[in-house]
Amino acid sequence: MRVNDVALIRDAAERSNAWLWAAYGPFLLSYGQSRSRAILIGERDDTVIVAIRRRIRDANHLDLVVPPLGDTSGSFLRSVADAFAMYNGPDTETRVLWADLPAVALVADAPDWSATPYEREYVYERERVLGMSGAEYRMLRKRVNRCEREATPYVREYESADREACVELLRQWQDAHDSRDEPVFDFGYTLAALDVAEAVGSPDLVGIVLEVDGEIRAFAFGGVLRDGVGQFFIQKSDPSIVGLSETTRVELLRRLDGCRYVNDAGDLGHEGLGQHKRAFRPVAFVPTWKLAYRR
Repeated sequence: MRVNDVALIRDAAERSNAWLWAAYGPFLLSYGQSRSRAILIGERDDTVIVAIRRRIRDANHLDLVVPPLGDTSGSFLRSVADAFAMYNGPDTETRVLWADLPAVALVADAPDWSATPYEREYVYERERVLGMSGAEYRMLRKRVNRCEREATPYVREYESADREACVELLRQWQDAHDSRDEPVFDFGYTLAALDVAEAVGSPDLVGIVLEVDGEIRAFAFGGVLRDGVGQFFIQKSDPSIVGLSETTRVELLRRLDGCRYVNDAGDLGHEGLGQHKRAFRPVAFVPTWKLAYRR
């Protein structure tokens, strides 16, 4: 996948009315910047196919990252899965790594498909969060106000010169979460996002950093998934500063102009992360599944 493919993915997400977090072009671009996998983009008419190629059992293996973006018919999904299955061979399953409810409905009665619930993705209404009014936002207001009062963070756009400081913060954040037995496996694509941020640019990828006492103590990225729908992509912050994580999320939301709704992905089953995201009062959830196909 190349930088130019980000706009292609966004246009395809628009045609298919996509809500899935994994249908966000900058995530796919960053996720593919790895020696262990490659993200491949294919087109057929007005449909975009997003595939991932990895080594499984010492052989190349193809899966769909998300259902085809454009043609959402069951026959098209089956034709792609069948082609991938022929490539993969008879001894392995061909999968859709992130599937939404419409895709699950297409294969619900098919004996050669299986669907496994994965998680649910949080969706916020941007203006409601920025307003933070009413009793339901009391805790969020309290933590943001405390952060602004005690840490007085300075917010600005991410620049390539910030990379080294952000990488150091990322390493500190990763070490802290690994020591809590809460591993989060986004280190690689977060690192890649720092490298591609300026090349992708707004509105697809908007980056901010928050400085406290002249040092970068938080950074975040997000952008437009499709018209009216934003994506909260990455956020890392110093956990010792009370309210900094919440403040970082609010400040990024503030910069996602034109997005009524924002997808903030799931919580990976971590209660602490789930509690943190519920403070933003999600207005909807996007359920996701893993699909498996065997010829």
